[in-house]
Amino acid sequence: MELIFVKDYDEMSQVAFDIIKETIDAKPDATISMTTGGSPRGLFALMVQAIHAGELDLSKTTFLNLDEYIGPKDDPYTVHRFMHEHLYDLIENKPQNIYLIEGDTKDVKGELKRYGQILKDNPRDVQILGLGTNGHVGANEPGTPFDSTLFLADHHESTIQSTMEGFNITREQAPDQMITLGFQEILAAKVAVLMVSGKKKAEAVKHILEGEVSTTWPASYLRDKDNVVMIIDEDAASLLSLKQTD
Repeated sequence: MELIFVKDYDEMSQVAFDIIKETIDAKPDATISMTTGGSPRGLFALMVQAIHAGELDLSKTTFLNLDEYIGPKDDPYTVHRFMHEHLYDLIENKPQNIYLIEGDTKDVKGELKRYGQILKDNPRDVQILGLGTNGHVGANEPGTPFDSTLFLADHHESTIQSTMEGFNITREQAPDQMITLGFQEILAAKVAVLMVSGKKKAEAVKHILEGEVSTTWPASYLRDKDNVVMIIDEDAASLLSLKQTD
C-alpha cells in the first residue's frame, strides 16, 4: 500500500482527481469504478469542473460503481441518484459506457450474475473507495471474509446510522442491504484508491494501519496490497503513531 498524507479534504480530493486524470490522459478508453457518499463529493466536483473546462475527456471511458443500495433507484441515498446528480446530469461529455448496479431489482441473483459479467468484460484501471467508520469498504462490513466476491450484504447499524446522517433520512427510510463488490473484485483493479478524511475515521485508520489484519477492521486487508493507494488527511491520521512523510 502506498500512503499519501495530505492536509485536508480538499487536498485529498485533488490527489484522487489527479490519479483519475492521469489515468484517462494516458489511456482515453480507461475503465473507472467510482464510489459515492461524502468522501468523493469533492472529487466529483473537480471532475465536473475539469470536464467543463475541456481538461478532462470522458467520451471514450467506461464508468462502473462499487456498490448499490437495495431500494427504489430514485430514493435519496442511492448510488444511481448520486451518480446522476453529481456527475452524469451535470455534463454533456458523458462516458461512452455507464454501467450501474440495479438496486431495485426483484432478482438479486440475476443481478449479481449480470454485473459480475460486466466486471469481467471491463477490467478496471482505477477503483475509488471510501472508508466507513467501522472499517468497511463498499459493503464489506466487519466479519466479511477476505475472499468475498460480488454479493448482497447486510449493513451494520453504524453504516445505517451514517446513511441516515448523510442523507437526512429516518431509520425507517434507510436501506439495510447493498449489492457490493467483494475484496476480490476491489483488488482486481489496477489501482484501488482509498480516500479517508475527518476525525470520525481516525480510529478506523489506526486499526487498519497499525493493528492486526483482521475481518474486525475489514480494510486492514488492503494494507499489504501493492496496488492500493490510501490518501489520508491530517484529521483522519490524528491517532497514528507512525511517522508521516511528505
